[in-house]
Amino acid sequence: MSSVVVPFPTGGQRVDAKPACAEHDPTWWFEERHVGRARRVCAGCGYRSRCLDLALVNGERTGVWGGLTPAERERLPDAVVLPLRPRRHQAS
Repeated sequence: MSSVVVPFPTGGQRVDAKPACAEHDPTWWFEERHVGRARRVCAGCGYRSRCLDLALVNGERTGVWGGLTPAERERLPDAVVLPLRPRRHQAS
């Protein structure tokens, strides 16, 4: 298995006690007409990379997971999703 980096933005995101989707109607992530709403909620969620990893590991074939549709997840290579951590700049 190879690795791939999915550069989700991390600025300003915080990891809350529960993912952002928990505050919304669950059908948004599984009905075509709500995909845009689901993706917008996912975009600001601190659990996004973990959610995507869970979907990939479990072979989820329906719904929006980690902000990606089934077709988008299908196009990803087999890989482990690792979240990027901000680099610490060293003083010179």
